[in-house]
Amino acid sequence: MAWALRTALSIPIGLALVGAVACHRSPGTAAPNAAVSSLPSSCFLLYDLGVGEVRRSPAEACSTRVSPASTFKIPHALAALDSGVVAGPDVRFAYDASWAKSWVTPDVPEIWKRDHTLATAMRYSVVWYFQRVATMLGPDREHAYLAKFKYGNQDSSGGLTTFWLDEPLRISPDEQEGFLVRLYENALPVSKAAMKTVREILIQPPGVVVNALGEHPFDAPWPAGTVVSAKTGSGDEVRWLVGHVERGHRSWVFASCVVGTDLDPLAAIDLAAKSLRAEHVL
Repeated sequence: MAWALRTALSIPIGLALVGAVACHRSPGTAAPNAAVSSLPSSCFLLYDLGVGEVRRSPAEACSTRVSPASTFKIPHALAALDSGVVAGPDVRFAYDASWAKSWVTPDVPEIWKRDHTLATAMRYSVVWYFQRVATMLGPDREHAYLAKFKYGNQDSSGGLTTFWLDEPLRISPDEQEGFLVRLYENALPVSKAAMKTVREILIQPPGVVVNALGEHPFDAPWPAGTVVSAKTGSGDEVRWLVGHVERGHRSWVFASCVVGTDLDPLAAIDLAAKSLRAEHVL
C-alpha cells in the first residue's frame, strides 16, 4: 500500500523526452480504460488558452486513463468550496495524531503532522485534510461533482476516503487537459469564487514546485513576470504534474504524465520542465 503515501509525494525528474508530435484537437475527449504497461510511457500536453492545443507528445499515449492520485485535490477543493463544506482557503482543520497510526504507513511527512488550511493542504498535498473533505461532502455529492466536472470515468465507488488514490477513479491526460482548460477559462459548473480560490492556491513560488517533501527546482530561472501553477500526483504506476503558466498576456495549460512500473518518483516534473522550455513557455 505504499502508493497511498506516494500519491501525495509526487514530484518528477529524469525521463528523456520521446518524440514530439504537434496536433490540434479539442481537449477532454473521452478515453478508454487501459492496463498500464511495464515499460514506461509518457504524455505531455500543452494548450495555449485562446488558441488551442499546441503540443501533444507523443500523441498515442495521451488517451490512457490512470489514477489521478493527488491531482484530484484540484476538483476536490472546487467541490469543497462550491458546496460550502469549506468556506475559504484559510479554513483550518486540526491534525489528529491517531490518523497516522491508522494510515497505511506511520512514516508520513512531518509537514502533515500539524493543523492545515485548504491552501496549505493543497501546497503540501496533505492526504488527511482531503479525506476529511470527502467525509464532509459524502458519497452522493462526491459522485455528483465528478459527473458535473465530467471527470474521467466518474467512478467514486471504491471507498469514500480512498477512491482517488489508486482505485477506481481514472482519468486520461486528455481529460486532465480539458478539465484544466475549463478551470482557467472560468467555465466549470461551480461558482466563480470557488474557481478563483483554487487557481490562487495552486500558484507556486518562483522557480520551484512544492509538495510534501519540500521545494523542488522547476527549470529556473523563469522569464520575468512568469507565474506557474501546478499540482503533482503519484501512484504505483503513474506520475503527474498538471498546471498552468501565465506570462504577460499569454497563458497555457499543461498536463505531464508518465506511466509504467518502477518509475522515478520525480519523472513528470522533468518531462514538464523540458517540454515547457522547448516550447518557449518557460
